[in-house]
Amino acid sequence: MPRYSGLSATTAAAVTVALVAAALTQVSGHGVAASASPVRVPTVEETITGVLSVAERYPGGLTALVDLFGTGECAGAQSYDTASVECRSVIDLIVAAGTGDSTSPSTNPTTPPMSTTLPTTLPSTTTPPMSTTVPTTSTPPMSTTLPSTTTPPVSTTLPSTTTPPMSTTLPSTTTPPMSTTVPSTTTTMPPPQPLPPLLVAVGDSVTSGHESRPVRQQNGNVIWRTTCDDPATSWAEDLRTLLGVPAARYFNYAHSGASTTDVLTTSPYTNGCGVVSQQARAQIADAIAVLQNNPSRAGAANVAVATAGINDTNWVTVAGNLVSRQLGLGGAPAWAVANAQACTDYVLGNPAGNPGAPAGAIPPAWDGEAKSGPITAGAARIALGLITADPGAQVRHLLYYRWANDPYIPPSCVQVARQSTDRLNGWIKVGIVTAQLMWAMIGGNANRISAVCDQNWLLGPQNIQTQLISQGIPNNARVPGWPHPNIAGRADLAVCVNGTLPRAQGGGVA
Repeated sequence: MPRYSGLSATTAAAVTVALVAAALTQVSGHGVAASASPVRVPTVEETITGVLSVAERYPGGLTALVDLFGTGECAGAQSYDTASVECRSVIDLIVAAGTGDSTSPSTNPTTPPMSTTLPTTLPSTTTPPMSTTVPTTSTPPMSTTLPSTTTPPVSTTLPSTTTPPMSTTLPSTTTPPMSTTVPSTTTTMPPPQPLPPLLVAVGDSVTSGHESRPVRQQNGNVIWRTTCDDPATSWAEDLRTLLGVPAARYFNYAHSGASTTDVLTTSPYTNGCGVVSQQARAQIADAIAVLQNNPSRAGAANVAVATAGINDTNWVTVAGNLVSRQLGLGGAPAWAVANAQACTDYVLGNPAGNPGAPAGAIPPAWDGEAKSGPITAGAARIALGLITADPGAQVRHLLYYRWANDPYIPPSCVQVARQSTDRLNGWIKVGIVTAQLMWAMIGGNANRISAVCDQNWLLGPQNIQTQLISQGIPNNARVPGWPHPNIAGRADLAVCVNGTLPRAQGGGVA
């Protein structure tokens, strides 16, 4: 993988300081054993810096280092304390490189050189969490006492008669009154069954349910209208079904067009469908509130999923320019689509220039490299926010699928589109490794966080919506952007993510 510039850049985050500072008390009930070393846990930026620094001299480079914690030997370690000596040594090197403290690597592998406090450099939000606790219902106890009834006494004196001359008085008898009270018994209601786990989703249009739909007009004509946010047409809805999560326990806060910063902060913007997002608070704040108020339990873990990163960059603009050129409507310069190298130079830049382009260095049209820092830090903060809110949850960041044979961009640009996706996913993977390392440093189970499913598709009706034009109101616009999955594609993504979730003996998510 190429070097990633700007990866120590700071981005805004909405994971509250109070939430992070309370992490140890929250995770104590989930088998987390924190260390007591005075050396602090590095910040997100320091951890990223350390990862990149160690990667320069690690065999196989950054790709191998990411794989070590993603799928390799260190992926099986549930915390720093339980990791192998080799894994702890790598973590120590990362901490030392990130903090500039050459004494950080532990000389005694059994003593983790970490603090019990997560970094407090994450900006806080002052928005109170929304209560998502399902109200309890109280059933009044059933009375076990029957209502009292009074029966008038029967007269024991027969009416007087003159014949025959016999005694008219019957012998006196006393009949004890019948008790009308049933002996009191105590009825004990069985304890309520625990609520089923949650599925919580945050992110961008891949997760929000962005879909173009045919709409028949009164005159019989069919137009295509884009719906940007519909949780029922998200891959997360398919995952909900696979997990057996009730619809009422599925919370999808994703919003079309969201960047990692939009997920983490309250910065309202209008998406392509004219809908303004996040009026009061960030997606992550809503997700945190739900997870905190409905924590996971043994054998029934909550699942939190995310997609974010592409909208940190200007990919939509670049893709739009390429589509426009393909359709003969201007956009990208003609030289940029002459061949694969030219399109690569146009998208990623080339200091040496290109024979068909104007003389001089070619600046990159796509600003992905410049935004790699915010993408990496944002992915880390999203994962940390979710896992800190519910340490027993399973957190999955869905990587962006790669595609080929896109009919909307010039054929000469298919290669660079895939290359750009690989770079983007690489930055996200570094962010997730950062979250795994930081969570492990305080004794958290790093296995509960992962980046998954960078699917490789052929673009077409088998998995991608091929209609990108919206003629509806108010979003009468051509929407090239990132191709969104159709019914089959959503199912494929859900099956893939579901396959990464460990199962408990009873069938729930472990």
